[in-house]
This record gives sequence, structure tokens and C-alpha cells, in this order.
Amino acid sequence: MIRRALVAVTLLSLLAGTCPLPAQAADPLAVTTAELGARLRLLSSDLFEGRYPGSRGEALTTAYLVSELAGFGLRPGAAAGDSSAWLQPVSILTHEGDSTSPNEARLSGRMSGALEHGRDIRFANFGATGEVHTGGDLVFAGYGIAAPMYGWDDLAGVDLHGKVVIAMLGEPDLPGDTIRFNGPRASRYAWLTGKVREMGRRGAVGVLWVRPAGTLSHAPVNGARRLVGDSTAAGLAFTGLLTDSALARLLPPDAPALGALLAAAARPAFRPVPLGVRLDVDFRTRPVVIHSHNVIGTIPGTDPRLAAEHVVLSAHWDAFGIGSPVNGDSIYNGALDDGSGTTVLLALARVLARHPQRRSITFLFSTAEEMGLLGAQAFICGGPLPPERIVANLNLDDGIELMGVKRDVAPLGIELSTLGQTVRDVAAGMRLRVSPDPYAAEGFFLRADNFPFALAGVPSLYMALGTDAVGVAPDFVDAKVKEYMSQHYHRPSDEYAIVVLDLAGSRQFADFAGRVAIAVASAPARPRWLPGAEFQRPATPGCAR
Repeated sequence: MIRRALVAVTLLSLLAGTCPLPAQAADPLAVTTAELGARLRLLSSDLFEGRYPGSRGEALTTAYLVSELAGFGLRPGAAAGDSSAWLQPVSILTHEGDSTSPNEARLSGRMSGALEHGRDIRFANFGATGEVHTGGDLVFAGYGIAAPMYGWDDLAGVDLHGKVVIAMLGEPDLPGDTIRFNGPRASRYAWLTGKVREMGRRGAVGVLWVRPAGTLSHAPVNGARRLVGDSTAAGLAFTGLLTDSALARLLPPDAPALGALLAAAARPAFRPVPLGVRLDVDFRTRPVVIHSHNVIGTIPGTDPRLAAEHVVLSAHWDAFGIGSPVNGDSIYNGALDDGSGTTVLLALARVLARHPQRRSITFLFSTAEEMGLLGAQAFICGGPLPPERIVANLNLDDGIELMGVKRDVAPLGIELSTLGQTVRDVAAGMRLRVSPDPYAAEGFFLRADNFPFALAGVPSLYMALGTDAVGVAPDFVDAKVKEYMSQHYHRPSDEYAIVVLDLAGSRQFADFAGRVAIAVASAPARPRWLPGAEFQRPATPGCAR
């Protein structure tokens, strides 16, 4: 035990770059700003063409990642039983527009007529084929949430088989209620894909989300991006948008006015409202399959009793490729999102490969996060490790680290599992505060690759530093985050020269994430969800699709 403790102390010093070596000897294992900057500058350069899945940019990116991991001494980890596989295939179904699509939405029953596509309604193909000819009776179902743990079911009391459901995005705001839906932090039940999956499971043929009048696009109809295996099993044919003004016209004479109906949907006693109108849709898209890959490397554990268990560290390599020019620039470089997390993950792979832990550590460089967390979904549902062998996921996809050294850390999900105590212990050792989610309303925990792990029952964290930066004004980081979200997020200007402010923060982030990974990988007990958390290990191992 004493020897293990000394090894752990030495490794933490390596991660922090403070190993007590003679002054003249540079530490070859320390994570440095030079290392992080060089990799990020390269990975987010125009050479990689925006790193779009299935493109030449992907081929360049995955080849680079494999080369680095192999050079660090990791083992290929993409396929159980195949010691040479670094790449896990991920096939993604997308839909492109078809200029010949009729885009018809016909009403019958209590009222007849048509809804105008692009003004009243907008379609999206949710199936595997390009032709969509279907319809059903319209039902307004509030927020479309079925949350048994909160005693909430917007779908209760109505048979959804063959129906088209109209629902609102998000989840109810319940002032003073500290139990339901996590207060200011969005719960898992706000997740759009989860709502769609539940309504499809109950037999709905279509789902329409209520949006303000005047906000719909007239662009050609496209469709959901889904894993090929999921799309072929779908019963739901389409999703889409319906304006609030169109919904108001569709309400039955005896129904409350639209405003009162929407307000009623935010109360627990709400029940679905059949509209007495049938909607039939007719439209067409062109299905396209994108063939992409996760990059996966593993450092085997040293303890024979624990080596079969894995801590998965993840970051997504994909960005938006080459797209519509903005100010003359058409390459969406993705420096902060998520070149920053990818380069920190590479640095941790290099260091930890020289210092294996009791449990195995797997490094997942996922594809198609920007298409809906599809690479992480493919890993957890069909990858080399069954979920029951994954003890935790630490996901690196924040970017605040590029804004300098902080006095605090703020990982998302710490209130859900015993990983929260691990974070507090590590932070205390680094003399850092643990702050709550500074952007709780954004729901970032639900929008990153940690989420499919959590849905499958794996305790997970969205790793992040806080916003209390050293040497700048108190509101500096918050102002920079808002500037990034409004001007650079998912735009060509997310590039190194614009978003990288101070790589000392990235080095600090690597230190923090590495220490948490070491603590989890070397602890005698697995992390576990806390009682009452909205995620739990399922009784039957598997994944949530």
C-alpha cells in the first residue's frame, strides 16, 4: 500500500508538471502548454478540413489520433478479440432535401384543409426510407414527458397508436418545487430524443413540436441523423415543427384558449387533449449513409481483480467540416469545440500510458457528437465494452479551460453519483473550490457524450473548470463564454487564433481531469449513483437507445 501511494503521488506530480526532479532536468512526462498548444493548433488547422464525419477530414483526423496513441504505447481497443483494431465503425443515416417533395399536410375530420409547409408546419424524416406517406389523429400532449420517478405522465390515459402527437420542447418550470425536474438544471426528461423514443414506443407515427409563428424555415425537408441500426427499427415515421398559431386554429371549440392550455400543461394534473382532427403528410427526402469511426485505445489495468473494469475518458474529434462561408471562411475548425478536449485527452493518454492504474483506462475519441451524440451511443450500445464493465465516464468537452487558470472547478453531474465526492477530494488537494454548474439552464450535461453513458447506467461527469479565473476581472470568463456562444459556437471563427486565450488553463484542466481519472481507476470500490438520482444501473444490463 505504501508503494502504491508513492506511485500515485509521483504520477500526480507528473500531471501537474511539478515532479521534484533536479532543476536542470526537464520532465518528459509533464503535460505542458507547449504540447497542448502544438496539438490544438494542428488539429484545428485548415489542413483537417473541419473534421466532418465521413470526409477526407475524418481520414486525416483518425489517422493522426491512431498514430499518436500507438506512439504513446496504448493498445488498440475498438473491438473485443481484435488486438489490431483502433477504429470502431459507426454508420449514420442522414436525409438530404429532395426538390421534388410534395410537402403536403392535409387536415380532415372536425375541420378540413391544409397546413402550409414552411409557414404552419415543417417536416423531418425519422425513418429509414425517403418516402413518407402517413398520418393520424392529432393529440396535444403537453411537454410529452413520461417521468414515473417524478409522478408525471403527459401521455397517460390516451392510446398513442397511430396518432400524431403535438408537444412542447423542454420541461415544466415549477417554481418552489425542489423535487421535480432538478430545478434550474434540465433533467433527463427534457431530452428531445428521449421523448420521441417514448412516444414512438407507445405507437405514435409522428411528433410535432410547438414553435412560435414566423420561425419556421422554407428550406427543403431533411431528417433526423440516427445510427443506421436504430433507424431501421423505428416505428415513428416523422417529426417536425408546428407553429403556435396553427395549433390555436386546431383546438376544439370546448378546449381552453391556447395560452391557458399551455399553462395547464405545466401542472401535474394535465392530461392529453385529442383535437378531433386527422393530419396526413406526404413528403420525400434522399437518405444518405455516412460511414464514420470512433478511435479507441486502452491502457490495461494492473490489478488482476479489477483490470476487467474500465474507466472511459472521452472527447469528440468531429466538427462541422466545410460549409457555408462566414466572412469568407468556410472551414468550421472546431478549436474549442472540441479540439480543446481532444488535445487534453491525448496528453492524458501519453502520461497515463507510462503509469497504468489498477483498473483499465479506455480513451474514446468519438465521432458524430455534433450529429446527436451518435459516436458515444454506438460505443455504449455496440462497442467493445459492455456497459456493466464500464465503472465511470469522464467526458472532456467544455472549453472554458482555454480562458486561463481558475480558482474553481465545476463538473456537471456531481450531485448524481459518488463521483461528486471524488471531485471534491481532488479539488481540495489542488486547493480549488467546487462550484455549481454556472450555466445550468443550458443543459450541457444532456448535450454531451457523457449522456449516453449515464442513460446506460454508467456514472458519468461532464468535466469542467469553473469561471473564477486568476488575474482577470470577476466577470471576464462569463463575458468570454457568452461572446463565444453568440459569435463563434459552431461557426468558422471557432479557430485557434480567436478562442485560445491562455493555455495554462488547459494544463490545469489536464491536471484536474487526470487526478480524477486516477482516483477512480485506483479506488477499491466502483462509483455508484446516489439514491434518488435520475440515472441508475439497470436491472438488466444494456443501453438506452
